Amino acid sequence: MFFDGLKNNIQEMREITRELYIFYLQLENIKKAEKYGGMIIDKDEKSFLNEVTISLSMQLKILNNSIIKLVNSISFHSKIPLSEVKEEKIGLSHVTYKPSDEREQVSLVISEGDKKEFLRNLSISKLSMDQLKKKYSVERRVVGLRKSSNYAKISNYFFRNLSERLVNTGYFNDLNKSLRKMSSSYVLSTYVSMGIFTTVLAFFIGIILFIFLIFLNVSPIFPFFSFVDFSSEGIIERFFKVFWVAIALPVITLISFYFYPRSEAKHVANRINHELPFVTIHLAAISSAGVNPTNMFAIIIKNEEYKYAVVEFKKLLNLINFHGFDVVTALRKSALSSPSTKLAELFNGLAFTIKSGGNIHDFLNEHVETMLFDYKLDRERYIRISETLMDIYISVAISAPMIFLTIFIIISSTGLTGGIFNIGIRTLSFLLILIIALLNIIFLVVLHMKQPPM
Repeated sequence: MFFDGLKNNIQEMREITRELYIFYLQLENIKKAEKYGGMIIDKDEKSFLNEVTISLSMQLKILNNSIIKLVNSISFHSKIPLSEVKEEKIGLSHVTYKPSDEREQVSLVISEGDKKEFLRNLSISKLSMDQLKKKYSVERRVVGLRKSSNYAKISNYFFRNLSERLVNTGYFNDLNKSLRKMSSSYVLSTYVSMGIFTTVLAFFIGIILFIFLIFLNVSPIFPFFSFVDFSSEGIIERFFKVFWVAIALPVITLISFYFYPRSEAKHVANRINHELPFVTIHLAAISSAGVNPTNMFAIIIKNEEYKYAVVEFKKLLNLINFHGFDVVTALRKSALSSPSTKLAELFNGLAFTIKSGGNIHDFLNEHVETMLFDYKLDRERYIRISETLMDIYISVAISAPMIFLTIFIIISSTGLTGGIFNIGIRTLSFLLILIIALLNIIFLVVLHMKQPPM
């Protein structure tokens, strides 16, 4: 009984020491920012941090005082049954509580005289930590398919075991990196389950389409659907003609699921690269006041203009504030998981500058020049691409249709009704209009893809 109490006390002391170290570092960073950076810090935040550090220190002291009594009470021979030993005789008392929602219930043994003081400090620290997390914690922005949580649950219900076996083989390590870079809300095994489940659904849809196409012809010309004439085309021949639909649909679905995270990560990287020159200018301006790096990042995330870069800075601050990493280690970890190579270079450069004792302001000023030069090159490249696309559009979507329409008018004026390739003039005109519409859509999509963020 006393041995278990000693073990629980030591484990809780380790946890309190870890929390105390994190909050103490945050308090020291705030004091330095006030002293050297001239920043005005929220008084409530300082007050909460002070209360947490004092109450955690008192808890640690009380637990430490109980160690001696617990060690003296441990006996390796049993003259008297343990059930007859009264804790009150040696001045010890049990305290059971739940430290947080994420942790399990703990049972500690402390001195009877310190019980009231321990519970009071425990209440203060818990209340202050809740206030800190509520007001000042950095929440991760989650982007992705969060609305499909029910779909993910169904996918896991059917294919969780299979997906976990596939993940354990190590074939999806690149996919996992892409998911983390796009800040997906799904773990790798869940995403693989969704991919398998969607592929199975696509297979059944493909079977239905396959059966449908065996008996019906689909045509872009009115009437769009017609029954197959099996007198001119055998059912076996028709079977092999449309069988590819049942295979192509699930294959395309599976490939799309595999490459979607990579494509989305590239999209996020492009957006970050567009915002990065302005983020770097902002950081350089803040660093000129001698502000602590952690507080620099905290200022950046309050700016709503940096929609995509802010997500990466929030992850960085979470590593520092809640995972207990120092700034250099957090920067290097964030660089590894960043979708943007330019942002990774910035993080690694900051980590090297901080560790070597260099001047952060000078580093950021030099980095800004490179960023702005790349930004101007991207803009010039987009202008050249737009000019090329404009020439192609004029030739394909304007000049060519006008020539074809002129030919159709000449053919119709001659009284020929056969048209071209046994297709009537009206049908050809309709197809031409449809092609022009599709070309316009394709050009708009390509232009949107090539357009840098505004």
